[in-house]
Amino acid sequence: MDDADFDQVPQILFSDVSSLKKRGCPGTLIPLTHDTRAVLCGNNSSEVIVVATRFGHGRCLVFAHCDYPNIFLNVESEDQNFIDNCRQWLARGENAQFESIDEVSSMNDVQFNRKILVWNGHCTKDDAFMNDLCAYLQQGGALICGSVAWGWLQINKGKFLSDFPFARFCDYIGVKLTDNYTNCPDPILFRPELIKFKNIYHVTQELANDPNNITKLAIIGSAIKELGDTLPNVAVKTLQNIVLNAGSEVVPASNCPIQDKCCREQSIGLCGILCGLPGITAPGVKNFPGDFDQSPRIETDVICHMESNVKEWYCTGYYVAAGITIQIDLVEQEGATGWSAHIGCHSDNLGSCSELRRWPCISMCKPLIGISVRMSSAFGGLLFLQSPDGESNSITVCLHHVVLTPTYDLTDPDRETAWQDRHQYDGLWADIAGKHIVFNLPSKSIRDLDSTQLDQALQFWDTVVLAHHELRGTTPKKRERIVCDEQPSVGYMRKNIPFENFSCSIVSTTVSDSGYPIVTHLDVSDPNGNGFLLNGPALERNGSWGLFHELGHNMQRDWWTFAGTIEVTVNIFTLHAMHTVCHLRPWLHSWLQNEITIAKKYIENGSKFNEWKESPGIALFVYAQLAREYGWDNFKAVFHQYEQTQPDLHNDQEKMDRWIETFSRQVGYNLIPLFKFWGFPVSQSTIDALRNLEIAMIVDEFIEMAPERYQI
Repeated sequence: MDDADFDQVPQILFSDVSSLKKRGCPGTLIPLTHDTRAVLCGNNSSEVIVVATRFGHGRCLVFAHCDYPNIFLNVESEDQNFIDNCRQWLARGENAQFESIDEVSSMNDVQFNRKILVWNGHCTKDDAFMNDLCAYLQQGGALICGSVAWGWLQINKGKFLSDFPFARFCDYIGVKLTDNYTNCPDPILFRPELIKFKNIYHVTQELANDPNNITKLAIIGSAIKELGDTLPNVAVKTLQNIVLNAGSEVVPASNCPIQDKCCREQSIGLCGILCGLPGITAPGVKNFPGDFDQSPRIETDVICHMESNVKEWYCTGYYVAAGITIQIDLVEQEGATGWSAHIGCHSDNLGSCSELRRWPCISMCKPLIGISVRMSSAFGGLLFLQSPDGESNSITVCLHHVVLTPTYDLTDPDRETAWQDRHQYDGLWADIAGKHIVFNLPSKSIRDLDSTQLDQALQFWDTVVLAHHELRGTTPKKRERIVCDEQPSVGYMRKNIPFENFSCSIVSTTVSDSGYPIVTHLDVSDPNGNGFLLNGPALERNGSWGLFHELGHNMQRDWWTFAGTIEVTVNIFTLHAMHTVCHLRPWLHSWLQNEITIAKKYIENGSKFNEWKESPGIALFVYAQLAREYGWDNFKAVFHQYEQTQPDLHNDQEKMDRWIETFSRQVGYNLIPLFKFWGFPVSQSTIDALRNLEIAMIVDEFIEMAPERYQI
């Protein structure tokens, strides 16, 4: 089959077929070599769902979900035309039958004659079987196979795709599995314009002649970002020239952010290329995260040992200079496998942002597999080791070509003496850790601080974290991490605003312990600014509403956080920390004072609950009233009860009813009138359950506005 015929495979497979039914949540594939062709894409050309390969004299179709092979074994009428087309191409026009090899342990047990083999890649095969399967293809065999790689990783905690046998098989036939997934529509439309790029090898050749082609840059950038520094059959020199010749309009900078859509797309594509090119420094890296004015002192043959009882980032105490390839030798490892190395603490991906103030993806990650790993970053950054899940895990590595960076650890008894040297280390970013929290900020921000100042600030933040956990009834399992960034991926923090009002953005705002790291803007790393994160005296006076709030997100539970309250119940923890740590009473904290006017207008307009759910300022008042009337000990008792019972609640109404009943029984008063005053819907079953409790007599300026509403 020559190239021209191979180019027609997608049209052959989708002859008289306009779409393919979506199965589950498909992953994505990368057709790497000249002998692969993209067949079907999701929303764009980077979301390849089906790939055709020619391997020796054989033919193969790879699908990005393990349910697709099943359609060839259990024919559904809606797929019949597609199945027939696949049969015709794979078997070269013969009426071959499909035969599953999922339960087969040896290729010697397979009947090849007039057969198309079908393999669900989640059915594990050993290397000998896969070698025989490749030989079968080379001799003219036909195969349909598929898997959902992200699903395999979810099931196999602590594993990498390199541990997945099916992924290794696909690598051999020129197809790369990724851990991404696509939110493509159902059905998935066949769109020929999305597969014109054919494969990564082909698009790289074309990009050399058209380096500003946005579509091709996006495809190659997305692929190389996944491939890292393993670029088979890709002309590295071509890619280097494309990057180094990039114009200033596609190089992000804080003083000249990229807002034009076309330029942003080019920048995103270039960034993907930078992520995979070894030994290159990104243009504009001096803007962020920074670069050295003079060559730093390079350390080599340094031993680093980490012990872990929970999945976490551990700073090695070293920085990786942009464009310098480092080597990590594995010396010893105990406990679970699955350690990985990270370069850079700035893990936010800005690919969906409306402007770019820095390169969109500047952190690198690589699994620590084998006896030695080499990696580099075009952007540079702190070097971390990330541990797998589980207790009693440890690793010892030997690092080469790294730079000492400022680090401080409140738990180190020798920290004062060590800081006399460490604060002057060359690394551009620092790792400043308390017992329960750690900050990553530019080294220039902390070089003039002494150990007494650092101790005061870190002890303050440890107290805040402990206060949050004490309120919820839990204990910290790992250090919270705060990263200062030129541009968080979500949220907005204004410059030069009062310390107690600054805002942060969280990488993943959910109702579980998932905000890791918490990301702030750079202004809070300015030691001369009002909002400096390590200004102990200012923190003790004013607190930090924004960061208390973001830490509170990691305390939220789905049991008592319902629709409209993700930005509300978090501030129960903010108010509590303000009160217990900074001695600023919840009624009325200055943040709530600023919301009084809109809260009164809400009451005047009839207290419509849908409006309550849309305004975190209004919604917080009822929780502040509870704190004022009954104190924090009752909040603690309620939260502790949730932690112990972990109720199975199925909808928002059940969550609201449970909260009202639990708090009422805790304080011994019927609180239904208070919640109904603010517009809460309350189920009749909850009204009946609390009927025997005395109604809480609560009076304040809000309830006095409409006392007739304060009733069951």
